[in-house]
Amino acid sequence: MDRDNVWEKIKKNFKEGAAVSIDKIEEYSKIGKLKIEEFAAKKKIERNCVDIGERVFDLMDSGKDSEVAVDLAVKKSIENIRGLNKELADIGLKMKAVSEETRKARQRSGESSDSVGV
Repeated sequence: MDRDNVWEKIKKNFKEGAAVSIDKIEEYSKIGKLKIEEFAAKKKIERNCVDIGERVFDLMDSGKDSEVAVDLAVKKSIENIRGLNKELADIGLKMKAVSEETRKARQRSGESSDSVGV
């Protein structure tokens, strides 16, 4: 009889561990996708900064220093960077929401985040 009881405990613990593993895999998958979006936004910001630098250099090199602030290419790149910074902030909020959602789901199922070393 003790053997059956031990087997039942092993099965129960295995199922709980598998459930936590699945939750973690889903969480990391969602966060991974958001990290890719974050990386892409950062690369776009970097590209816009390079574009600004190139344009400012061209204007200053041709003696048009005073036109930098009103140059359409510079203004457009600055607008793009502002939009991308907002996008990065939104991605950060989404990542926090995914982690929070997973934590709450674990709490609802009666597990703590430390119950299984996954």
